[in-house]
Amino acid sequence: MSTNYKHQTYKQGLQAESIATEYLTARGYVILQRNLRTRFGEIDILALKDGEYVGAEVKSRSSHNCLPPELNITPLKYSKIVRSLLSLPYLDNRPTRIDVITVEGNKVRRHFKAVEFPASG
Repeated sequence: MSTNYKHQTYKQGLQAESIATEYLTARGYVILQRNLRTRFGEIDILALKDGEYVGAEVKSRSSHNCLPPELNITPLKYSKIVRSLLSLPYLDNRPTRIDVITVEGNKVRRHFKAVEFPASG
């Protein structure tokens, strides 16, 4: 994978996160932090609305990809988000959920609220 491709993907991700941040703010969410890094991974957006914390994962796609961007979230990625949220002491015993926001082009296409992956056996 070339350095140019990685840089382009990184820039696309930052742009998608900015679009998702604007979308959430317009809907009454308070953005607490972006790109929150923990020892378990990264939370794209940490927000608060109506007393509930939201860890939002933002996914985008380029026009040449046919698959919906939300299909890029694997059980491993989901578990990293869960562990990251659980590692934040200020979220102890507070209502918290994970949302997935998909961005296509310059707008939010879908906002999946309270996303869960089934436990693997």
